[in-house]
Amino acid sequence: MTKQLDNIIDKGLPGLLLFECWDLVIGYECLQFYYQDTLQCIQLLFGDPELVQHMVFVPEQHYTSHEQMCHIVNKMHTGDWWWSKQVCTTNFN
Repeated sequence: MTKQLDNIIDKGLPGLLLFECWDLVIGYECLQFYYQDTLQCIQLLFGDPELVQHMVFVPEQHYTSHEQMCHIVNKMHTGDWWWSKQVCTTNFN
């Protein structure tokens, strides 16, 4: 899934988000920072039906058996961090 998303991003996202430049002067040096509007990026990603079907919005817990003795973590949404950050009152397995 990650490689698929990377390929989509590398080939070009639908629509065109222009980079903006911000200059920061420190002493005698001028540094340029290029960035894109985060909200526009999120709107573009969530607005693309081809990408939305691959997005995960709910944490999951996977185990090797019904006894749930060995927790499998193979993607971000299957890890303990995401589970602990989202309020879960139901087992989603």
